Amino acid sequence: MIRALLTDGDKSIESQWQTPFENSNPELKMPMLMAGLQSGQLSQVAEQMQSNPIAQVLSKLGVQDAMQSVEGRTNLTKVNTTQVFLSTSSVRLNLSIFFLAFSDAKTEVEDRIMQLEAWSLPVSLSSDSTLQNVVNDSNSTLEGLFSGVIPPFVSLTTHGKTYKPFIIESVSAPIVAPIDEKGNRLSLAVNISLMSRTAWDSKDIYSLYGGN
Repeated sequence: MIRALLTDGDKSIESQWQTPFENSNPELKMPMLMAGLQSGQLSQVAEQMQSNPIAQVLSKLGVQDAMQSVEGRTNLTKVNTTQVFLSTSSVRLNLSIFFLAFSDAKTEVEDRIMQLEAWSLPVSLSSDSTLQNVVNDSNSTLEGLFSGVIPPFVSLTTHGKTYKPFIIESVSAPIVAPIDEKGNRLSLAVNISLMSRTAWDSKDIYSLYGGN
């Protein structure tokens, strides 16, 4: 267990939504034509071509009136802008913590940042190739193919709330800081990013806040 002073932090909850009909609008399929109709430019061009035989035919067919009727209008509706749920990302925590040595800089600062950094990395990675690990696997299991051990899951308790299971995504700490005679840092401001192992639903939020 590691104790630290939490100086700053935020929690990020994000869901992804999409408008499935967004790319089917005529404005995207025929941008120049739709822009000309909506702005009235096509109607103005038709008026300037009254002596043209083609313009006279269009006028008789009611095309010119139709173009004038859509000036300043759009085919955007509430239906084709309906948002559809796609997914939810893992909950993310961005924290700033502070370690300060009162009597022993090694145990109060160095050992704690060492543990945080160790938790953010795989427990072990093989030095051999995957093929060599498979050949050396005497138990004929899949351990040779999956020779590494992933980083551990952690929990965080602050302000009466416990976040678990979480993964340490990154740890950032300065290597230059006030030190004691043995080179141990006396104080250290650390930035740490964590994310939940899975996406959360509303039940996880109620559980976090102690609700039903």
